[in-house]
Amino acid sequence: MQIKFYSFLLLLFAFTTTSCKKWLPENRIAGSWKLVDAEKRRLFSNYSFTTGYEAGNFSFYENGTATYSDGSIRMSGRWDMRNTNNGYYDQDGNWNSNSGTDLLLKLYDFRNNQVIEWYFDYIDFRNSGKRLIGFMQGANYNYRYHFQKQ
Repeated sequence: MQIKFYSFLLLLFAFTTTSCKKWLPENRIAGSWKLVDAEKRRLFSNYSFTTGYEAGNFSFYENGTATYSDGSIRMSGRWDMRNTNNGYYDQDGNWNSNSGTDLLLKLYDFRNNQVIEWYFDYIDFRNSGKRLIGFMQGANYNYRYHFQKQ
């Protein structure tokens, strides 16, 4: 009876450690992604714009390196992701927590004088990790980048 119980506990532990690992943002970003849409968002007006990087694929590797390739340009560099726990005091003096995950992407192609340095203040995985939405926040507007996993 004890052997079955210990076997069950070992199996349960193995399942929980492996299944939780795949939901970490660092593990979910690994793979090939395509930039589908970029949007500048204001309070009463949103509009899509072209970044020039919609034609290629972004590849994120588990070791923190990244590449972009569209056939004519190949950029390489690094990505870094971290959990943030910011907050602010509202007008009544109450602390409001604002936690999330940010992403820094730096890609370079020095031969063609191409540089991407994108800092996403907040990222969100949707559709079981098949979509990645990154937000850059400005003073009067936000940028929203929508990536689709390939």
